[in-house]
Amino acid sequence: MSKDNLLDLRFYPIEEKQHRFKVSMEGSSGEVYHEPTLPFLDDDAIPNVVNRRLTVVKILESTNFAQGNFSEDEQAWMVREKLLLSERDAFNPEYLTTIGRKLYQVIGNRIQQNIGAAVANAKRDRTWLHIRLRFPADDPKYLHLTDYPWELLHNDYDFMAHQGVTFSRYIAYSSPSPNLPTVENLNVLLISSGAGDTRMGLRSLPDTERNAIAQGLQQAKKEGLIQLEILAPPTWNALRTRLLERRIGEDPHVIHFDGHGFFGKRCHQPGCRKAAIAKATRCECGAPLGEAQGYLVFENSDGTADYVSAKELGELLGNSGRREQPNSEHGVALVVLSACQSGMSRVSETVFNGVAQKLIGQGIPAVVAMQYSISVNAASAFSEDFYRSLGRKESLAIALGRGKSAMRIEDNQWYRPVLYLRWADNEGGQLFKDVSVQSDATLPVTISPSQPLPQKPPNPRSEFYKKRITAKQQELAAVESQLLGTLSAVDELKLQNQAEVIMKDLEELEAKLK
Repeated sequence: MSKDNLLDLRFYPIEEKQHRFKVSMEGSSGEVYHEPTLPFLDDDAIPNVVNRRLTVVKILESTNFAQGNFSEDEQAWMVREKLLLSERDAFNPEYLTTIGRKLYQVIGNRIQQNIGAAVANAKRDRTWLHIRLRFPADDPKYLHLTDYPWELLHNDYDFMAHQGVTFSRYIAYSSPSPNLPTVENLNVLLISSGAGDTRMGLRSLPDTERNAIAQGLQQAKKEGLIQLEILAPPTWNALRTRLLERRIGEDPHVIHFDGHGFFGKRCHQPGCRKAAIAKATRCECGAPLGEAQGYLVFENSDGTADYVSAKELGELLGNSGRREQPNSEHGVALVVLSACQSGMSRVSETVFNGVAQKLIGQGIPAVVAMQYSISVNAASAFSEDFYRSLGRKESLAIALGRGKSAMRIEDNQWYRPVLYLRWADNEGGQLFKDVSVQSDATLPVTISPSQPLPQKPPNPRSEFYKKRITAKQQELAAVESQLLGTLSAVDELKLQNQAEVIMKDLEELEAKLK
């Protein structure tokens, strides 16, 4: 992805202006900016203007409308904004489009023109356009700009995400961005926790739900450069032990957590560690509680819930990538959070949104998170196409777009995954690097004439690649035989495209044997 295919959409707070902010973008004629009012304000509320941001979050979290989740005032506003039918028994069928158009109007005409021109150029060149949403690290609570679903931007034609546009979120922390390890094969460590907690309204996850993600990963593994390992048991101690191990070529690059998330508080009293809702001030044991934050629910050795904070996880993952030698090709580059239930808190703040930001702040280069609850089928479909895309060495942003497409654009699940990126590589997060290109700083290897030339070590995967090549050759022969028959123009074009994909796969496989 070239620099021409990257747009930075930057958001800034404006001091002492509670309902206003600044949004800017670099264009061909320099920086363009706009100072809009926050979207989704309820001017009809008496006596003050009410920000309905949390109402929109609840709408997007929902799968179907339930009256008990929204107050009378909220429902009245939703009807006026055409988000809820006048009968108040179902969301308006176009509610996502309405939200997306409102967000697009907010960014202003000049920025809209820049985006429109970039989208047109990308369509003409048949390439992806990547929009990086840049937020301040100290996003003030009265704005909460990161809570708005900017990935739903919708012009008069369609959602930007359905027009070849990918999105990522960049939190402008002052600390330097981490470097990425170079990878040839992507090692994924899956943590699948079924632990629940009836006290907190978290039901235990059955095997069928947990296996859905693993099946999606297994399918992607068959078709790409993905190596899958499942952590057993899915406990905090097992993860610590695994990350301290040294396995040449098997260090995990991706940590994929599938289980419950929780936004609230946890007791730090020894022997207690019970969870509490975000508004609680003291634990049941009487100990005072600190600030609310996001937790991932691991399993204890007895299968009960173990609440691990994003800070604890970030510190463990960050330290696991540190080695005695600098620039070592180790460390976790990506964390994927795909819980079947994200467990929205009582104050309607998204759980994984908070965890994702915390992990990014702790130095994890990239996080894919579910801002809202996600169905089992959607999570499985997303994982399969997301990892299949990564296995083809596509960027994280493109892989996220393909995963969203697998969740069906006609359903209300596709907008739920978001990508947080901590490094700016102008490529939307490229995990794979071209190992054939040597850095200018790389010193040549010299061999003394008195020493024999080293023998090339055998490739343990050569038989695997040979079998794949044979299968691809047979597949190509079948397609070519169909092309010899009488076909319609549409069928012929489809077969030609299929043959091109197969030949590209053959080239990549044959390169592995050299």
